[in-house]
Amino acid sequence: MIRAKEIRTKICSQELKSVDVVKECFSCIKEVNPKVKAFLKLNETSALEQAEQVDKKEIKKYGLLEGVPIAIKDNIMTKGQSMTSASKYLENYVSPYDATVIEKLKEAGAIFVGRTNMDEFAMGGSTETSAYQKTANPWNIECIPGGSSGGSAAAVSAGMVPFALGSDTGGSIRQPAGFCGVVGYKPSYGLISRYGACALASSFDQIGTFTKNVYDAALLTSVIAGKDYRDPVCQPNDWIDYTNGLNDIDVLKTLKIGVPKQLFDYRVDSEITKYFNEAVNKLKMGNVQIVEVDIPVYKYVPALYKVIMCAEVSANIATFDGIRYGYRTSNGVSLNDQYAKSRGESLGYEVKKRILFGTYVLGAKNYHRCYHQAQKVRTLLIDQITQSYEKCDFIFTPATLQMPVKFGETLPEECDLFLIAANLAGLPGITVPWSFTANGMPMGVHFMGARFSDAKLFAVANAFEKIADFDIDKYPTI
Repeated sequence: MIRAKEIRTKICSQELKSVDVVKECFSCIKEVNPKVKAFLKLNETSALEQAEQVDKKEIKKYGLLEGVPIAIKDNIMTKGQSMTSASKYLENYVSPYDATVIEKLKEAGAIFVGRTNMDEFAMGGSTETSAYQKTANPWNIECIPGGSSGGSAAAVSAGMVPFALGSDTGGSIRQPAGFCGVVGYKPSYGLISRYGACALASSFDQIGTFTKNVYDAALLTSVIAGKDYRDPVCQPNDWIDYTNGLNDIDVLKTLKIGVPKQLFDYRVDSEITKYFNEAVNKLKMGNVQIVEVDIPVYKYVPALYKVIMCAEVSANIATFDGIRYGYRTSNGVSLNDQYAKSRGESLGYEVKKRILFGTYVLGAKNYHRCYHQAQKVRTLLIDQITQSYEKCDFIFTPATLQMPVKFGETLPEECDLFLIAANLAGLPGITVPWSFTANGMPMGVHFMGARFSDAKLFAVANAFEKIADFDIDKYPTI
């Protein structure tokens, strides 16, 4: 599958027909998806109809993504299509409206090929908690692809689509991007509207992108970013073309890149340490100044995330009561029994566990001791990260501290530590593939910038991509 930019350019110049692109896309899906299981639902008929309409268009009416296939994580609403969030609770739910990002993609001419698998209600880091199937890592189908957006990551990595949307609450885009060898981007909090996305933890959630290179991530972000009055956290701003300035490799020479002192306080896979040090040396060879930054509150990040995220889960999932929509038990004998059985019969273990813990920390006896205290420490983390940007322009870390494990095995709690920090602080982050380990699995690195430094973040990630000279398509997956 060729890059999104090339597809759009060739369709606009009539060198390529959109119908042929879509047919190639579904041919690849039919060959690879039975092994990887990245998709929950395909829209082959409607996608081909969309493509036929694109081929009939006048050139002057082409959008930024005209005729380009895209996959959508199954917690983002598309009008008239099912949206299950990989849960039995929403098994028969049909979206009554489009999410804002879907509206923007339709205006840009993108073609929706299907909906990707995920952890149930985005709760998990392996895509194993889906109520329907487990998605495999295309580089080793015995290993997890990461999560919760593992379906989108695997679909792009295996070449089934040129790009996909995911959601990122605690590294849920950037972690599977690192595991699957693709570019995963989480925007600044408030840059991209979340209207029409099923909420997990509202102060963390952001919709972001999976692509095979940084340029396509910037292109897709140019389409879906922008003010939306329906999402009150969206910030007003003029339209930005995030692809501008991506050809300036010299941008690295003007930068100071910070490496957290705390990186070496945790159990880091020896191969990740080796290849990350090589990435740091590569930056130094590009005349980048590397500085050490000290953020002591990093050690509290896993606990902070768990307390605040579960509290917000408890509040958000309260709407799934079996009354207004979704699964409803046939065995309820009273209203409370109806609530309990509807949720008990349709929600998975991970979801129930987070609801119970979140309800506990929000209880009258625990609110100030747990939740309120966690929010105080979250503010301290934001302050320390903000102060670190007085010494550097971006913070640079491995995407994850461990390599993907096999199904049934558990990643350590601190594995996504440096990704979660971006969600806690509302900052943009991007994972870029860097190398392969000895066993043939990809390994990514992560840049985190100050809030709303997204344009410069793309420029830096793109420049690093060029000096890394890593082309995922040179290394075939399954």
